[in-house]
Amino acid sequence: MKTPKGFFTYFHHADTLEMLSDEQAGRLYKALMRYGNTGEEMDFGGDCALGVMFSLFKKEIDYNFERYNEICDIRREAGKKGGRPRKSEE
Repeated sequence: MKTPKGFFTYFHHADTLEMLSDEQAGRLYKALMRYGNTGEEMDFGGDCALGVMFSLFKKEIDYNFERYNEICDIRREAGKKGGRPRKSEE
């Protein structure tokens, strides 16, 4: 499976993220980067807030990666067909 170079995050999470301390937000960001790069999940040492936030973002990362691969497959198939026919010179 091919992996994209990044993932989307949405502004509707801003209010929830503001509830975290800066330290928690930093740990969450690092955990998301690690998960996106390696698939490895970080242990939050019993911090339930981080666990909940991570699970929400993890689902979005998984969806983004799945969608990316679907688009790659669609484009790969289209490329096998040779692309759009050339326009006539008329």
